[in-house]
Amino acid sequence: MAGKIYPVHCGLKIIDMQKISWWLLLPLLAVGCAKPTGFDYLGVRNFKVIKFGLKESTVGADVEFYNPNRYPVTMKGGSVDVYANNSYFGKTTLDSSIQIPKKDTFLLPVVLKVDMNNTAIGLIQTLAAGQDSVHIKLDGSAKVGRGGLFINYPIRYAGMQKIKF
Repeated sequence: MAGKIYPVHCGLKIIDMQKISWWLLLPLLAVGCAKPTGFDYLGVRNFKVIKFGLKESTVGADVEFYNPNRYPVTMKGGSVDVYANNSYFGKTTLDSSIQIPKKDTFLLPVVLKVDMNNTAIGLIQTLAAGQDSVHIKLDGSAKVGRGGLFINYPIRYAGMQKIKF
């Protein structure tokens, strides 16, 4: 009877062994599909005025974050409202994908269209008067994930930020 393999019955049916093996794999699947934790906001770098206009200006900066996850993730498609000194300042959107390394800092380049209303002019006057700190508030969301599974992740921050031109 060479070439045939007969199952060994140890008191369990073969079907029950398959069910048990799926239950043993379930924790591994749960860890592999775990929801990523949020990024730690570290600050703004390289703040610059790209285009200055009387009605609308364009401002650019690199926002620094830390990824505390034990695995790399991808960020794609985000939108954030920016407030300066508790007044709406502008909106920035992310329309490309960014690969974020595990347990490391990363810079997120942002471009912000600013409506040059009283808020923007007041902020410029504040910075021109010698104050280098502004109360910044970020409110929005971005799609974050890995392995093709993405979730909408909230982006929330409020605090004082030094602005250097």
